Amino acid sequence: MKTVFKIERRSICRLLMIITVAGFMASSCSNDGGDGPMVDDDPVDLVPTITAISPSSGPVGTEVKITGTNFSSTGSDNEVTFNGAAATVNSGSTTQLVVDVPENATSGTVSVTVLGETVRGPSFTVITSDTSLCDQNEILENTVWEDKLPGDEIDYVVQCAISVKGNALLTIASGVIIAFEGDDSGIFTSEGGALKAVGTQNEPIKFLGTSGKNGVWKGIYFGSNHPENRLEHVTVMHAGRSASSQTGEKGAVQLSRDENSRATIVNCTITDNDGYGLFLTDESVLEGFSGNTISDNENAPVAIFFNQLGALDASTVYQGTAKNYIEVRENEIEDDIVNMPLLNIPYRFVESKKYSIKNTLNIAAGNTLEFTGGAGLRLGEQASDCADTSGALNATGTMDSPITFKGVTAGKGSWLGIGFNSSSPNNKLVYCNISDGGSSGIYNASDFAANITLQCESRVTIQNSTISNSAGFGIYMLDNDAELEGFELNEIVNNELAPLWMHLPQVDQLDSETSYAEGNGRPYIQIEGNAVTEADLTIKKLEVPYRIETEKSGRETYVERAITIEAGTILEFETGAGMVLGSPGVDCIPTTGSMNAQGTAEEPIVFRGAAEGQGTWLGIGINSSSSANQLSYCEISGGGSKQMYNAGGQGNIVIHCSGNLNIENCTIEDSGGWGIDFVQGGNSLSETETTFSNNALGNIASD
Repeated sequence: MKTVFKIERRSICRLLMIITVAGFMASSCSNDGGDGPMVDDDPVDLVPTITAISPSSGPVGTEVKITGTNFSSTGSDNEVTFNGAAATVNSGSTTQLVVDVPENATSGTVSVTVLGETVRGPSFTVITSDTSLCDQNEILENTVWEDKLPGDEIDYVVQCAISVKGNALLTIASGVIIAFEGDDSGIFTSEGGALKAVGTQNEPIKFLGTSGKNGVWKGIYFGSNHPENRLEHVTVMHAGRSASSQTGEKGAVQLSRDENSRATIVNCTITDNDGYGLFLTDESVLEGFSGNTISDNENAPVAIFFNQLGALDASTVYQGTAKNYIEVRENEIEDDIVNMPLLNIPYRFVESKKYSIKNTLNIAAGNTLEFTGGAGLRLGEQASDCADTSGALNATGTMDSPITFKGVTAGKGSWLGIGFNSSSPNNKLVYCNISDGGSSGIYNASDFAANITLQCESRVTIQNSTISNSAGFGIYMLDNDAELEGFELNEIVNNELAPLWMHLPQVDQLDSETSYAEGNGRPYIQIEGNAVTEADLTIKKLEVPYRIETEKSGRETYVERAITIEAGTILEFETGAGMVLGSPGVDCIPTTGSMNAQGTAEEPIVFRGAAEGQGTWLGIGINSSSSANQLSYCEISGGGSKQMYNAGGQGNIVIHCSGNLNIENCTIEDSGGWGIDFVQGGNSLSETETTFSNNALGNIASD
């Protein structure tokens, strides 16, 4: 038995054949949309659907893509109308139709009919000359653009530059939708003119491109300081086609340098634009900025100058695509205190320059600051004359929300680092992670590079921070007067050179709970052996040695104050370096300098050369009659590289003139001269339980 089904041309047929052992069953639907075919008692639905049209507005002739399902791949089997006006289908598939807006089209619903089945889709707004505003492109008197059409229909079309000048105020009513098109199209204020676009949450103002693609129009530019420049509940999309003549940058909303421009931007959405979402120049003023969303723009959400960072708002959502950061341009923080809010993306310092802080920069906990090669933060003047400065950097994070300073690219020396030339008590690095700095010296006087450099009389508190991966030192104390205040519980690790470079009188600023040992290229604290003349000094036991070199002049270290050395401390001396109690000279003037080095059997104090062997450093000179001179449980080796005083003396220990020393339970070995030598008589030595070995000239010289 054979059954024949007749399918008429403009109907949709629903066909099902269920094959059984007995034969065939079939059904079909009629043209009037009656009962459809069945599969397991469920109807088969082949009615077309429209999921989107793009763009949703434009002039006659605009190419529109209609996306959906169940279209015909044969163009003539699809009928498309714009508010009842038939359009020609240029191409089609089962999921997309491409058509041009017909000549007689008006704004309204887009419909598609496929083989007798019709579906109504979203509305399309046809742009006509009646909506064009370019006949009033220069606004010189107060003007209001009212909401002309209901809902999402476009009220106005701008294909030119709208310039608001002469103290005129352009007011845009809530609910207004403006479509822009063309290289120069946009709204620009200058010469005292103002733009006030204030929508509401339910009736926002929309500035859109005609084609729905980013870069269709130029943008909104504030070039005046009028107090009513304001965007509120405004959406800005598809802008940034060409660069501003004021900034040379592409962006949707910009504040130029003209007249120290100012504006307020609150509860706005700036999205899908070419260039930046917001560009803020160094001389402009962002008076109010909160509750905005700046996302999915071609460039960074915001480009801003260093001195403007405090204008941004933590409640705003910033989201980039390829450039998911706030782009920070270089200039100085000089006139105002800048409070750097915590944002949901990093700040990126994009210019290879030193960003100078001459006032105060407060950085909120949790922030991340990224620096391009050659960039860095610098407090104070660049000159090396140690001019007093009042700049301050307060970066106080928390255990859960540390502040991060790092290079844009990972690796040692990918940015300059942080330089302090300020004695402000507000200089703080607390719960901070500072890494990858030390590309070169940050001050003119810098001999070395570091993650952190202290110049002149600068001071800074560093606590609970990690200082790592520098191409130079972790911390570089450039000048003898610089000070680490409250230095404690830090980690200084994985730096190319030593964890710290500092001067001998500064070593009591270090903290024995800080970690210095892990991964540093020079596993010691590197010390320039400056004279100790201003204050008594305590040298704490650290997990790494102190490596002492000569003063910059090449002279050994003279000590005119009291030095106390904790048990377990290791002091290593470079060739030519040594430690002499007393003042330079040969005239046996009694001095008050003293050395109290009392170790224990378990934790001896070690004095040794940086290199192994006899006579690799100068030794210890005693030209002090103080009864505090005490060496207990000490290991002294490798001294006696040359004569210590003009009058003579060569050994691990040389007692000069009326020098006095009590030594017990020590080991004295590998001297290039005597274990203990004497010069110019009158000196005093009390020695018990001391072990001598391998001293070139002998153990103890005769007086």
